[in-house]
Amino acid sequence: MMEARKVQENDGRGGKRMRLLRRGRIVLNQRHSSFDVGIRDLSATGAKLKLSEIWAVPDAFELQILKSDGSVELIVPCAKRWQSGILVGAQFARPPR
Repeated sequence: MMEARKVQENDGRGGKRMRLLRRGRIVLNQRHSSFDVGIRDLSATGAKLKLSEIWAVPDAFELQILKSDGSVELIVPCAKRWQSGILVGAQFARPPR
């Protein structure tokens, strides 16, 4: 699926996470608004996202994981688990499609 730079041991998450540098997009407002994000790590149950600037991410949103050419590889409904400045923890509400 995706190239990982480094696989880390399980640290309390639902599964192992892969460190990676991928582009993504947070989509909200019934798909009328979107914001580009960096995907810093990924597991079967969630992801750590990096925003380009600080803004309050809503409690529920859709994450689009992008291919290197900018097209959408996966779409995952998410719940925000935490936010610290420009970093956001996202939990997948259901498996990616």
